[in-house]
Amino acid sequence: MSIAKINDLIDNEKFEHHFQALYDLHTLSPIGYEALLRTNLFKNPEILFEKASHTDRFFELEIRSVKKALYSYDSILTSPSDNKKILINVFPTNLADQRFAEILNHTLHETKITPDQVIIEINESEIIQNVDYFSDSVQELKNQGYLIAIDDVGKGVSSLQAIVELQPDFVKMDRYFAKHLAQSNRKQEMVRSIVTYCLNTNTKFVLEGIEIPEDLEMAKKIGVSIVQGFLLARPEPLEVIKKYEEDHRMTEN
Repeated sequence: MSIAKINDLIDNEKFEHHFQALYDLHTLSPIGYEALLRTNLFKNPEILFEKASHTDRFFELEIRSVKKALYSYDSILTSPSDNKKILINVFPTNLADQRFAEILNHTLHETKITPDQVIIEINESEIIQNVDYFSDSVQELKNQGYLIAIDDVGKGVSSLQAIVELQPDFVKMDRYFAKHLAQSNRKQEMVRSIVTYCLNTNTKFVLEGIEIPEDLEMAKKIGVSIVQGFLLARPEPLEVIKKYEEDHRMTEN
């Protein structure tokens, strides 16, 4: 049954993306949006991708999702000078596929989006089997101007190694560390240590999962510069983000 649903979803593109803003803590304005797949066929997208990873259509699902997210995001941008980022989640297996960079480049040529606006967020739920080979794939994308993010740092055993080996442009710390951050000295010290590493290596730090004002204030106090979470913005359909950006441009003018 799941295989049939996956095939139906891919063949008929029965999915869309919601977009969740990432905020600069100093200006409290969005620096960009993370594209999150949504479908009525699977309530939990993680289950969809986990099941698809055991089929021969895993790459096709991922690349169709990436392309649709980019085309959708392109409709938000008014000109190439609009430099907000888009974050797309990609599994290591698919990123290392030789077809990925080629299709990604071709897709961008059909949009106003430039490589330095695209943050490729490496999904840490899949173990990187060959770090050396994968590092080469990541470096190739970085050489072409794409930005790399390591997701859910602090959640898995491989994330710290990935930070050192892959030298990402962004480090996203797992939401566990944001929850009750204001009340936990240990969490504060852990977040502060990664923030310090990022400052010393010219890496941007993002704290996910900010849901209450107290944790936001503590994040600001210990040096966090970019945050993501329900307190500031939930994932929203494309049309909602479009309207927000249009209204924001009108107030600026």
